[in-house]
Parts: sequence; structure tokens; C-alpha cells
Amino acid sequence: MTRSEAVRQETPAAAHPRFSVLRSFKLGAFHIGSSMTDVLLSGIWNRVMIADLGMAAWPVSLLLAARYFLAPLAIWAGHESDTHPLFGSRRTAYIWLGRLIMLLALPLLPLSVGLIAQGDARLGWLLALISLLLYGTGTSVSGAPFLALVHDSAPYERRGQAVSIVQFMLVVSFAFIPVIFARIMPHYDQALFWRLVILSMVGATFFWVASIWGEERRARRLGALPSPALPESRPPALRATLSEIWANQHSRRYALFLGASAFFAFMQDAVLEPFGGDVFGLSVGETTRFNAYWGTGVLLSMAVTYGLTRRRRPDQQVSVTAWGLLLLALPLLLLGVAAWRESLAMVVPTLLFFGVGFGVFTVGGVSLLMAVNSAERAASYLALWSVIQLVSRGLGIAAGGLIRDLVNSLSGQVALAYAAVFVIEAIGLVACIWLLRRVDIRGFVAESQPDTLAQSLIPSLE
Repeated sequence: MTRSEAVRQETPAAAHPRFSVLRSFKLGAFHIGSSMTDVLLSGIWNRVMIADLGMAAWPVSLLLAARYFLAPLAIWAGHESDTHPLFGSRRTAYIWLGRLIMLLALPLLPLSVGLIAQGDARLGWLLALISLLLYGTGTSVSGAPFLALVHDSAPYERRGQAVSIVQFMLVVSFAFIPVIFARIMPHYDQALFWRLVILSMVGATFFWVASIWGEERRARRLGALPSPALPESRPPALRATLSEIWANQHSRRYALFLGASAFFAFMQDAVLEPFGGDVFGLSVGETTRFNAYWGTGVLLSMAVTYGLTRRRRPDQQVSVTAWGLLLLALPLLLLGVAAWRESLAMVVPTLLFFGVGFGVFTVGGVSLLMAVNSAERAASYLALWSVIQLVSRGLGIAAGGLIRDLVNSLSGQVALAYAAVFVIEAIGLVACIWLLRRVDIRGFVAESQPDTLAQSLIPSLE
């Protein structure tokens, strides 16, 4: 008897866990803690380094990207989560381990900034590198097991809803946390930066613990997870698992789309706040609110999109994802115009518009993550998609900083440099629509999950 057969015999309800909106919101609270730490890195640290301390954009964006280059660890963590329970847990133990590493990384950020501000650049940059590498390691170790925990919390036809609610909570937090951070640190001050980091560590820990406490025990009682004590044959090797996933043409095409869309969707990540400081002379508090502006747009559009598509299966979200890409590209073109014309009046409404597109793209895109998957290797699939997404995101972030510096060096016009980043990003997102159209999501589900697809069609046939 294979492991998968044993799992199905011992846990017949595994494919049909009960979906709960309240439970999905509880799991989504995990992202409130995540956004607290992420805003510190990609909303405040990058702004202080580039606009306040006068550092070049490329090393800052490269360091922000470096944490994503550690994403291959997610493949190992996902495979281990599927095959080797840790301390009697398939998911939560790996999540705890990763988040602890992230917390250890955060105090190094204000240390590094303080040293660079005092003239000790070598040690300051070294601490920044260590901090971001630790942070990336923790994110990679915990990310795929958490996504798998969300995957395990709902049956196939409701997984799109579950993951949309979880992502919705991430967006909610990005809409209000930057406003709070801007009040705590309206301008760069080392003491205020330390205070912000400590408050973020305490807040993040609270939300992480509250979110997943008891979730895996509950999932096992309902049959969504096999017992870690289940007798099993030797689990498949990691290389064999990845080869099986990659051998599927649908998976390969989806991987190409996923990588390209992540690359172009995040090119502005490291330069958006510095853009406000360099082009318009805005303060740290004012540019930190940029996250709140586009986060508000994401919040509103996710709520509307989720309401309109909540009854769709994950494989039916291709058109939603395509519309999201288009609605991302248009405001980026407008942001390029705002940078080129140095029009501050255009920035806030354009960021809100950008958020609308990002929200639509998120609802569609995360649903596709749950479609291109399998019940037996959920964490392994999600880990591979996370790696492709995160490495591509890192490359995009690094490319944004490099393009900004290159165009600025060639033209001597910093406004034109930022405009170039936004316009190139928009063109790339439009190209991603064509890549998405080449992916047969429904074909993948029909091949890899015929039973779950058939079950999801029963209500509509009745």
C-alpha cells in the first residue's frame, strides 16, 4: 500500500474538510503580523536608506531582493511538511520555526541604519545583509506550510474563497498599518525607528500565535490532515516530486506566467517611497502612507471581486486574473506620466487605481495557486509556486532599482528614471496576459484532480 492510499483510507474526509468563513478570517490574521514586519523593510528601511541617507537605489533594492532569492528553501520546507512531521506537526512547527527566525532578524535593521548614519558603512551594510538574509530564510521556511494549512482548511471548490479571505486580511493590514507607522515615525529618527521595530515584533508575534493556535489539531479532528503517526512507506524524494510536477506541460506554462507576473508586478516595490522623497520632497511619514493609499484600493477591489466571484471554482478565475493584470498596467502608465511631469496631484488617485488592479489580480491569482495543485502534495506544489513567485519578485525588485539608477545616470533626471521603471513594468504586465492565456488551468485540474473536480460540479448539475 502506498502512502497516498493509506492516507485516503485512514482519512476519507481529507478531500472534504468543512469550510468556515470565520476560520478563514482567523487564519488571515496571520498576515496582519506579516505586514507589520514587511512594511518595516519595504516601506520604511528602503526609504530611509535611499532618500534620507542618500544611498544608491541598486544596493538597497538588491538587498531587499536577496531575501527572495532564498525562496528555494520553501521547496525543502514544503516537501518536509508533506512528508516529515516536526514535533508531531505537519504544518505549524515549520511555521513557528520560520517566524522565530524572522523575529531575530528585525533588531539588526535599526542597528545597521544607525551605523551607516554614523559613517561605519561597512559594518552597517553587513548587518543589513544578515538581517535580510535571516528574514528571507524565515519567510521561506514558514510560507509554504502556512499556505498548505490554508489549503487544508477547505474543500477544493471553496479553496479560492479561503485563500481570498486570507489574502484580504493581508490587504486590510496594509491599508491601516502604514498609517499607524507614519504616526509613530513621521520623520527619520533612530530612537523612533527602534521603537517602531520593537512594537512591530510584539504585534507580529501576537497575531501569528492567535491565528494558527490550535488550527492543525482542529484540521486533524475533521480529517483534513493525516495523522503524523500514520504508518507509511518511504516518502518520495524531493527531486522525484519536483520532476513529477515539472513534467506536466500545464505546470511548466503556469510557472512561466507566475514568474513573469511576479517580476513585473513588484518592480516598483523598492523605489515607490523613494520616488516620493526624490521627486516631490515628501517626508518619511508621507511616503509611508503610499502603502495605505494603494492598500485601500486593494481592500475595496478585493471585497467587490470576492463578492462577485465567490461561487467560482479556483480554475474559473483565469479571466479575473487577466483583468487584474490590465488594471495594474494602466495606473502604472499613469504613474509614469506623474513622475515625468512631476505632478504630485496625480500620485494619490493613481496609487488608489493601482490598488484596485492589484486587488482584482490577487483574488484571481491566489485562486489559481489552489487550482494548479494536488491534495497529496499540496505543500510541495505550493512551495514550488512560492519559490518561483518569490525569486521572480526579488529579481523584479532588483531590476527596478537598477533601472532607476541606470536611467538617472544616463539622463541626469531622477523624475525620468522613476518614470522609466513604471512604464517598463506596465508593458511587462500586459505581456503577462498573453502568457496566462497559454495556460490550460482546467486541463491541469482535469488531469491531476479529477475526483475533486467531479465533486465540485455536482451542485451545478443538480
